[in-house]
Amino acid sequence: MLSPRRLAATGALLSALVAAVLVVLVLAGLITLGAAAATAAFLVALAALAFLVLIVRRVDGKAHRIDLRLKKYEAELARTTTALKSLDTRLDLLVRAVEESAARRADDLGAILASLGEDRVNAMARARELEELREEVRALAKDAAV
Repeated sequence: MLSPRRLAATGALLSALVAAVLVVLVLAGLITLGAAAATAAFLVALAALAFLVLIVRRVDGKAHRIDLRLKKYEAELARTTTALKSLDTRLDLLVRAVEESAARRADDLGAILASLGEDRVNAMARARELEELREEVRALAKDAAV
């Protein structure tokens, strides 16, 4: 397919050649001036029609390339959407796992703190019992010393 510049140059060359041929034919008296004008008008109309066909073909080619690019982008978007859904599902699973782990850790920490609290309470009770036993031993030691 010719480029627009090359096509315009070729068209200008051919139209100049056709105009020269028509002028020579009119001057030679082979055709009348009206027939030459009608032929020129017909050739201009054909050239305009050819130009319009060329423009339509170029626009159609561009529209086709745009359509192909759009389909490519739609396919990429579909793949990206699928990947995002997969990632979203994985993230949901990870969030649930982290929440369950946090709940277990909170329960474990609560149990550890409760156990430490019980040990402290038990240690305080034992310390009191031990102190009472010491008092009794001291009292017995004083009674034995007297």
